[in-house]
Amino acid sequence: MKKIFFTLLLCCGCVPVPSGAPAEDPGRAAVASPYRGLDPGYKSEETAHFALNMYSSANTALYPAMCEADYTRIMQDLGLYSFVPARPYNVVIYRDAQEYRTKTGQPDWSGGATYGNALLLFEGDGLKASMSHEMTHLVFNEFMGLSQSAELRWLNEGVAVYEETRSNQVSASYYTALTAETIAPNPIPFSQMVNLAPQNESRHNVDRWYTQVGSVAGFMIRRGGSFNFSVFLSKLRDGASMDSAIAGAYTGSWKKLSDVENSWLLDVKR
Repeated sequence: MKKIFFTLLLCCGCVPVPSGAPAEDPGRAAVASPYRGLDPGYKSEETAHFALNMYSSANTALYPAMCEADYTRIMQDLGLYSFVPARPYNVVIYRDAQEYRTKTGQPDWSGGATYGNALLLFEGDGLKASMSHEMTHLVFNEFMGLSQSAELRWLNEGVAVYEETRSNQVSASYYTALTAETIAPNPIPFSQMVNLAPQNESRHNVDRWYTQVGSVAGFMIRRGGSFNFSVFLSKLRDGASMDSAIAGAYTGSWKKLSDVENSWLLDVKR
């Protein structure tokens, strides 16, 4: 379990640059990029939705296909069939964790980060999980608006954790075990979940929070359907309150967040 925990801790490290702030405001150009690119000799490749920069290795032929597969699944799961990103997402894959941390300034536990429309990763065992997690943030941030309310952080992280588990069996097993061990016996009340600031909490509470928000987001997508989830996101983006967005998207099922909480509690305690 300790080995799996260490691996997943890296995979889930999604600290935007600068830490704690939303992605770059497209209306204001940054004075300087907060991260440095790859060393000379890297290769570039473009796909339908991504512009990748990476070093040549035995795995680089797989990375463009991995990006497109993740993108397709995320769009389908979130029901964003008609959403078209403004421009291709930039993907930078560093040689290893040391180069990633040196050139991005990210902490030791970070496995990936987003900035503006850039996805910053490094080669290693956690790459697949990190790619899905951070790519979900890119899509969510752009669709919802880069200046989205901090009140939606739980939802942003929730869909990212859910998509990580969809792409990686190690992540799926890890979060399934944590849900059974720490969430089902003692769920975090939603009134606390939506306001919790994980970076200020103990490691135990941070892990519980990420596990629960991933479980809740996944439950809403699976139980309510991808189309209704996209309507829910659209209403939030347009300024509706959480309860109003739920009532408008899930007619006949849920009228407010407490209804979602009650349904989710029944499901998670089975």
